[in-house]
Amino acid sequence: MPDYNDAFSYTSANKNNKESVFEIQYMEGSAGYNGNQIYRFLPSPISTAEIAPIVGTSNPQGTSQESNNIPTPDLIAAYETGDKRKDISIGYVTLSGSLRADKTYPYIKKYARPHSIHNNTGQNWPVYRYAEVLLFLAESLNEQGKTGEAAPYINQVRARAGLAATTASSQSDMREAIFKERRVELAFENKRWFDLTRTGRVKEIIGAYGAKVKGNPAAYYFPAGAVPPPNAFTVLDDYYGLPAVEAALTPNF
Repeated sequence: MPDYNDAFSYTSANKNNKESVFEIQYMEGSAGYNGNQIYRFLPSPISTAEIAPIVGTSNPQGTSQESNNIPTPDLIAAYETGDKRKDISIGYVTLSGSLRADKTYPYIKKYARPHSIHNNTGQNWPVYRYAEVLLFLAESLNEQGKTGEAAPYINQVRARAGLAATTASSQSDMREAIFKERRVELAFENKRWFDLTRTGRVKEIIGAYGAKVKGNPAAYYFPAGAVPPPNAFTVLDDYYGLPAVEAALTPNF
């Protein structure tokens, strides 16, 4: 899609558009096929008055769920100057009920599409988009040592975002450029963890992130005086263990 904002569906329009490779289908209404992604992601506690302009419903209601999917300062800083995706992906809301001195929070704006009824949306969930196909192709070519051939594909993604072509010329630099591009292009689409595991960077990146959170909890939305538990960020396994019933099938586990 020419505009990054249009790559994501509305509650009843723009679904399965030309950029969509596969998306989970939802339907707004009472039939039981509705979604509610934005409500799971909004920071809270958020009042009725604060949520109303974000969701645009006829019956806005405040929420007080746990809300773990709030854009981190690190991700916000990952966007280059002039990246059009930043303001499309991330908005800000002031939460009067917050216990923090700074009551302004970021939220995932690209899933905030107007709809009719509280907690009932028809917005589809993107699983694969053509932009990711381009980044997959760039990565595949680069890993074959064809760095020059990879550049046009990452540059297609960057051009739509309003950014200049990548300056990466070596295989290692291009690998890092694609890794970073995936982070912002696919932000909040549930890709990051798998990128960390398949590139073997879980401990490197999450370990450093955890140290920053523990060093300055207030910068990561903790209320004054609150700190992460001592065991936070200490178990950084790349993969989950097998379920017990599966492990029992082999003596080698």
